[in-house]
Amino acid sequence: MVLGLTWGVVIRLWMRYISTDPEFTWAGTGYIVGAATLVGTLLGVAVYRRSLGKGNWWRLNGLAVLALGVAAGGVMIPTVLLGGLAIGRRRWPTWLRASLLVLAIGVQVVFFAGASGDFPRGRFATGMAAYAVLLGLETWAASIPFLPSRSAVPAAGTPTPLAADASA
Repeated sequence: MVLGLTWGVVIRLWMRYISTDPEFTWAGTGYIVGAATLVGTLLGVAVYRRSLGKGNWWRLNGLAVLALGVAAGGVMIPTVLLGGLAIGRRRWPTWLRASLLVLAIGVQVVFFAGASGDFPRGRFATGMAAYAVLLGLETWAASIPFLPSRSAVPAAGTPTPLAADASA
């Protein structure tokens, strides 16, 4: 919960910094901080439930990440989900995981390729650097629901379904 709350405050401060019109509403700020706190709490519960190794219902907590994709946050969702899959599915072939990461990064390049003209040069550069870090952290957090279940970890050398299909 504390990490989610901290995340919400930091992302709101970043939005204030990067904005060309830095006005904000309490309702918008409340939603951003509240949604991030909820997402952080549910992902924390997912980590705990995963550590117990009982069932897979904890994966549903990952759906909470979609709450961060409202309004302008929708730009992040493709990257967060594709990157989360690439990071979390550790037994998938490396080429597939790398392809998902390249696609996830490519989505952001397409979205922001022409945006630099709206900002002073230094503000755009520092804002995008901060965005890359924040997006990377959110993508890592979104990988939690895609991690292998503790109760279903196969023995070493056991092929995964994707590896079995690739060899056929």
